[in-house]
Amino acid sequence: MATAHLTPVGVGIHNVLIATDFSQCSNLALSFGLELAHGYQANSYVVFVVPTDQFLVAGPEAYMAAKDAARRDLLELKHELRKKHSYIEGEDYHLFLLEGDVAESILDFARQKEIDLLVVGTHGRGGLGRALMGSVAERVFRQSPIPVLTLGPHLQRITRASAPRNILVPVDFTPASERAAHYALAMAREHNAALTMVHVIERWPAEAQADRARVMQGLRERMEALAGEQVKGLRCSFRIEVGRVVETILYTANGVDADLVVMGVRPRTGLLNRLMWPHAYEIVREAACPVLTVRGEAEENS
Repeated sequence: MATAHLTPVGVGIHNVLIATDFSQCSNLALSFGLELAHGYQANSYVVFVVPTDQFLVAGPEAYMAAKDAARRDLLELKHELRKKHSYIEGEDYHLFLLEGDVAESILDFARQKEIDLLVVGTHGRGGLGRALMGSVAERVFRQSPIPVLTLGPHLQRITRASAPRNILVPVDFTPASERAAHYALAMAREHNAALTMVHVIERWPAEAQADRARVMQGLRERMEALAGEQVKGLRCSFRIEVGRVVETILYTANGVDADLVVMGVRPRTGLLNRLMWPHAYEIVREAACPVLTVRGEAEENS
């Protein structure tokens, strides 16, 4: 699968995949994703997956009825996109009906089409006929080797998809979060956006209590070193906060009016770190702005 790559002038996005299930959340993700693809002059692919495992339990008749309903919904979607946005299927986007396990089907399709950005919506609940909501959206951005842009149910700040103004990137100095930081720095430069890097300390180690100022300065220097030459000419600030990870990141995002959070994630392992599950999905689900998750390189996850 292709990966959205960093170029000397920014982030290279050429093929965008938008997954829908016709719910309100995914409709917003669809509009946002199509606008973003248009801004990058990228190819757009819109997919709906009929979840075979869910409908086959109810019998073949229920499954055929679900496929027929999906075809009708896709036809209506084509009409709506043409009526509201003048988008023409086959020219401005390509529409596909898939069957199978939803997350696997989306990721397989992304590999086939060399997608370098996935866009999904989530409202944090599962249920028949709402395949992208909740756990499936989580599986997609947890397993995807390419960046995934997720729009959750608590959106309050949403700007033009291709022009973020304030970007927040949480940093915990793992390879995944460092990769996310470089991705966010490239986006900030490309869009002339302000960037805030934040490191969250959940609790002070006993040995650090006596010299907090030195520890804080050391962490700030680590963030500055991580940003490196990429930060030159950018409006970039570095913050160190103390508190529970999820709440602190969400609070900081609201405080800087972030319209995009860029966050490094890794698949679940036996090790715990600040930006691993369930923290990542909680942030995606509760954020007041879209969240772009960037997974670490494959060798990190072996």
